[in-house]
Parts: sequence; structure tokens; C-alpha cells
Amino acid sequence: MSQIIISVTAGLIIAAVSGMAGVLRERLKQATRTAVEHETQDRRRSELTNEGVRELLLCKLESLRHTMVLNGGIADDDLKARAQRLYDIYHQMGGNGHGTELNRDIQRAPIAPRPVSHNE
Repeated sequence: MSQIIISVTAGLIIAAVSGMAGVLRERLKQATRTAVEHETQDRRRSELTNEGVRELLLCKLESLRHTMVLNGGIADDDLKARAQRLYDIYHQMGGNGHGTELNRDIQRAPIAPRPVSHNE
């Protein structure tokens, strides 16, 4: 009789351990899937942020060049320095082409001091 109890108890323990292992394996799989999904979402958000910032930098370079064009093709030192800083970041973020041309136009422009306002 005690052999039967030992065999049944051992079988129940083995079944319980196997069942818990199966549950833990499934939870681990789900946790791994969730972690991968979060990582993918975070990567995509980062890519979108990078693209958005790069686009805003390009828009600002266009605006600076437009300001220079309105000044008769003359850029002051401040405008040139700002444009270069913006372009450097833009380029490091993977931007090129049009932004390069915008910055080149600004950097090649004749330098003139910013007009002093007499209202100050």
C-alpha cells in the first residue's frame, strides 16, 4: 500500500512540476513578446522623433536663407553661425542634400553687420 502512495505522490509531484514549468514557459514567452513589442515601438518613436527634428531643422535653415535673401543676399555673422550649428546637427541626424545647399548658400553670402535700430 505504501508503494502505491509513494508512486501516486511522485506522479502528482511530477505532474505539478511539469504543469508549473509549462505555465512559466508560456509566461516567459509572453513577457519576451511584450518586451520585443515595446522595444519595436520605442525604436519607431525614436525614428519618428529623429525624422521630425531633422525636418524642423531643415525648415529653420530654409527660413534663415529666406531671411538672408530678403536682406539682398547678405548674411550677418550671427545668422551664419546659427545656420552652421543647425546644419551640423541636421547632418549628424542623417540629413543631407537640400539642407547642404541651404547652408552653403548662407555660408557663401557676403557678411554684413546687423543694422542697429535707432528705437533702442
